[in-house]
Amino acid sequence: MTESASSRRKIPIENLYYLLSYACEQVPETDEARIGDDDCPDSLHLLAKVLARSIRRLIHRGLTREYTEQTEPTPRLKGRILVAQSRREMVDRQAKMICRFDDLNADCLPNQLLRSTCDRLLRLGVLGGSVRQEIQVAREHLGNITPIRVEDALFRRVRLHRNNRSYRLPLAVCRLIHRALTPSEREGGYRFHEILEDEKAMPRIFENFVRNFADFQFPASKVSAMTIQWDGEWDADAAEVLPMMFTDVTIEHPDSKLILDCKFYREALVSRHDRKRMHSSHLYQLTSYLRNKAADPGWEEASGVLLYPAVDHRLDYRLRLNGHPVRVVSVDLDRPWREIEESLTEICAG
Repeated sequence: MTESASSRRKIPIENLYYLLSYACEQVPETDEARIGDDDCPDSLHLLAKVLARSIRRLIHRGLTREYTEQTEPTPRLKGRILVAQSRREMVDRQAKMICRFDDLNADCLPNQLLRSTCDRLLRLGVLGGSVRQEIQVAREHLGNITPIRVEDALFRRVRLHRNNRSYRLPLAVCRLIHRALTPSEREGGYRFHEILEDEKAMPRIFENFVRNFADFQFPASKVSAMTIQWDGEWDADAAEVLPMMFTDVTIEHPDSKLILDCKFYREALVSRHDRKRMHSSHLYQLTSYLRNKAADPGWEEASGVLLYPAVDHRLDYRLRLNGHPVRVVSVDLDRPWREIEESLTEICAG
């Protein structure tokens, strides 16, 4: 189990696995979701286990390969022949020439990030028996890959496409691990911050989780993040500074339309004058989406949802604002996954 704050109830580790899997556009595998407290007492062990098993699948399918530039003496001429350097180093006397060429191999950035993350996890010395063993096995499979110094910018350099999309989950896990590990001056090593406390990563994970979950659950509907145009008139100067409106999740069912805004907040309600109230800015934002999108044909009766994660509070309010049905609701992450799946499916159905 992992705890996002001392005042919150615990979230089952398997639910975090489902969030990560859907967020990375991967349908969760049932056998991997059966993770308990014994082998995964916290989210670091969960991330390590998911990484190890993802690497195992990649090895089985074959590691991705990319063209990398190589420069070496060779008796077989290929690529660009470096004549001056070959004579300077006198390799031409050995019936060789120094050539610079592109070589297709597995020692490329995606695999280097996987290998280096495994190395870092093993150096930490905090992983339990079975999880540590899985990481060690994964590291052995990547033994021929060059280790590198991992920086956050390197993850942005990886280009994911149809042929290497299976790397989306393990690379996302690697990035979370490196972001959550911070130097500890007291202990002289590293300290792991629970990823549920990451105010930058978790909102995006939650948003992607909901969008991809809806996409998998409603194949006949169009699920997207939509850009909404303002309903009004303005001159060219104003157009340059007019802010854009981007929805988190828009679901176009055959018979209805839904705009869903995901809010990964600790509290779905705020305290004001000893009373609990909804976040006014969240309501303003959602109603603005609905009001402006209603100018497009077919969106006149669109519904809106403000969706919050919940582990120590639950809410479900239904309103009608500016002529649109609006629902403010939470999905309970501390419940068994099957209940979460049913609840979220009902919410996304509109």
